[in-house]
Amino acid sequence: MNTVPVKKDALWTKPFTLTLLASFLIFIPYSLYLPVLPVYVIDKLHGSLAAAGLVNAFFLLASVLFRAQTSRLENRFGVRFVLLASGFLFMLSNCLFLLTDSTTVILAIRFFSGACFAVVNTCIQALGSRIAPLKRKGEGLGYLTMVVTAGSAIGPYVGLKLAKAYGFDWVFIFCIIVVLVGFILSMMISIEEAPPVASQPKGFQALKDLIETRAVPASSIVLLLSFAYAAVITFVTVYATQLQLPAASTYFFVVLATCSIGSRLFAGHIYDRFGADVIIYPSFAILALGLAILGCAATSLHILAAAALIGFAYGAAVPGLLTLAIQKSPAHRTSAVTATYFTFLDSGLGIGSYLVGVFIPLLGYARLYLLLSPLMLAVVLLYYKLITRKFGTTAISASSIR
Repeated sequence: MNTVPVKKDALWTKPFTLTLLASFLIFIPYSLYLPVLPVYVIDKLHGSLAAAGLVNAFFLLASVLFRAQTSRLENRFGVRFVLLASGFLFMLSNCLFLLTDSTTVILAIRFFSGACFAVVNTCIQALGSRIAPLKRKGEGLGYLTMVVTAGSAIGPYVGLKLAKAYGFDWVFIFCIIVVLVGFILSMMISIEEAPPVASQPKGFQALKDLIETRAVPASSIVLLLSFAYAAVITFVTVYATQLQLPAASTYFFVVLATCSIGSRLFAGHIYDRFGADVIIYPSFAILALGLAILGCAATSLHILAAAALIGFAYGAAVPGLLTLAIQKSPAHRTSAVTATYFTFLDSGLGIGSYLVGVFIPLLGYARLYLLLSPLMLAVVLLYYKLITRKFGTTAISASSIR
């Protein structure tokens, strides 16, 4: 009996498609809770503003601490077990919100949820990068990050609508259902993996095993990128309201996500053909322009134009830098690379949110965004020193993956 051979470079295989769908569904609660839970703590639990801020800070702290553990867990227990166990525990953490009305317990749940999400997200992102064929690695990672962006656009909108129309309990129920479907899809992914490793390194060697040093240059760049991005997504709504442009703030995130998804659709193709520099240099220039327009904004058109530019730049740069980090590291270290990369990215978001909040009373929103614009151009010089000067004008092509 003749069988139809599967093309070696085929991207849209069943495992890759299931990985995309599972990643999309698991990411929706992550983005949904960012704007919803602070409101829940203040309005429903009558918590303080400090507690409302901590509800996301605890999640991010756990994410940074536990993301780097994914590689060790996979080596010890296997990829499939870690993926399904962390996915199940993440679903369980959503159920726990229905059982308490204590702010302190909510903070504990958020820490637990952040740890579970960090592991399942890192695991499934690394799995997707391994499934994507060598010559279409940039394109595959572009789609993986694109579905994350789609989840970040859908999550906040649905969460706020549900909370307003039906109450917060239905928000939690919705998240439970979404994660459950993502968990079921994860169970259907066929995974090829090496036998579990019983012994684990200790001390300094353990740290080296968790953090892939060859991914640090690209990860450092994304940390600085996410620092500026945090200033935008955290405070742009307040800034637009201050400018008496509340309608613009309503559509800002829709435009941001749409343009981010749009840039990811073709950035992967360009990366695979021409290398990293063709993506990264224009992205930071566009980001700097978007921040400058945001700092000078006087109309809704200015706000939305800034959203388009910032979304376009962020959407192209994040998967490009991730691909670069993966390509400069050994293939068997993909999970460690992914953990390193997203630990730096999450750290940039957390540090950015905190420091920007400190400096806004001193500088004001407009001056802050105007200051961040040339700082992003300065990051280009750092990228040149760490990447381009070391690896050449096009950095690394897809054919150089080890």
